[in-house]
Amino acid sequence: MKMGCLSTLLLLFSLAFASFSSAEISSQVGICYGQLGNNLPIPKNSVDLIKGLKAKRVKIYDTNPQILEALKGTNLQVSVMVPNELINNISTNQTLADQWVKNNAVPFYPHTMIRYLLVGNEILSSPPNLTWFNLVPAIRKIRFSVKKFGLGKIKVGTPLAIDMLESSFPPSNGTFRSDISEKVMIPLLHFLNRTKSFLFIDVYPYFAWAAQPTVINLDYALLDSKNITVSDPGRVCFIRIYWIK
Repeated sequence: MKMGCLSTLLLLFSLAFASFSSAEISSQVGICYGQLGNNLPIPKNSVDLIKGLKAKRVKIYDTNPQILEALKGTNLQVSVMVPNELINNISTNQTLADQWVKNNAVPFYPHTMIRYLLVGNEILSSPPNLTWFNLVPAIRKIRFSVKKFGLGKIKVGTPLAIDMLESSFPPSNGTFRSDISEKVMIPLLHFLNRTKSFLFIDVYPYFAWAAQPTVINLDYALLDSKNITVSDPGRVCFIRIYWIK
């Protein structure tokens, strides 16, 4: 059997969290359940494997009904995703948004604990295109549909890569890219604040280290640091981070 996505995931999981106790892992870690690979386990076996890792959250990159069925009755909080290619059409069509939520979320909720509904995946990492500016309108329409069908506990948002920032280190120097700050990020942040949702960010610490190896410690980037502190006197803030490996 060739190493598929889930096997790779477990390898990364073992490497990145070798220094954590099982109790710490179970309280912090979720699993990205990708399906790009060959000879992957059937959804039930994959879900059993995730449960065996004592993870609390799982993210899938679509709304695969077999996976959502396998997640029924578990205590796993689930993130599902609207495909990138539907964003433009949904942004101007409430009926399409309603249909998508009715077909892909309503049949499974609440027996499958869908906690987050993510619209697209790292849209702002693509070259400039119309989808950038249709992202927030699509999110608003999906949110309207979620409330319409009585799924109000599901939070709606979108995962963005760290390249949405022009500057990210030190943290107090963080700024959004100038090409998205006014037309995308400010409306998105207003939406998230109004709906008490979250700003989802995909952070790949290794790539940050690769770009600045003399500034960032490798052990820190691999989440294997021991008594390493990053000091940033610029500002003080408190955020909650869920590591998703």
